[in-house]
Amino acid sequence: MIYLTDSFSLKMFDEKTYNITTKKIKKSKLIKNTKDAITSIGSIQIAKKLHKKVGKKDITLKEGDQLYVITSKFGRNKSGYKKENSFRYQVFSIQ
Repeated sequence: MIYLTDSFSLKMFDEKTYNITTKKIKKSKLIKNTKDAITSIGSIQIAKKLHKKVGKKDITLKEGDQLYVITSKFGRNKSGYKKENSFRYQVFSIQ
């Protein structure tokens, strides 16, 4: 399965052991590869940026899944317009 979220948590895994690889990607690749993804996005700003609906869903990752994650580089402390509008795009592959 392919998932798209604006948050990553170890709670997404059941109690099995997995190998996880992560890679930074460009926004265009994230958008291209998540057209049919299951989404779990809580941020209105991020949802608008990706043209997705806001809505949190529980995600349970399994072997073979891919998790695309967009997070803000500024964290939870807003300190300026430039930082507020910079994001990090990553893909996690579960093996």
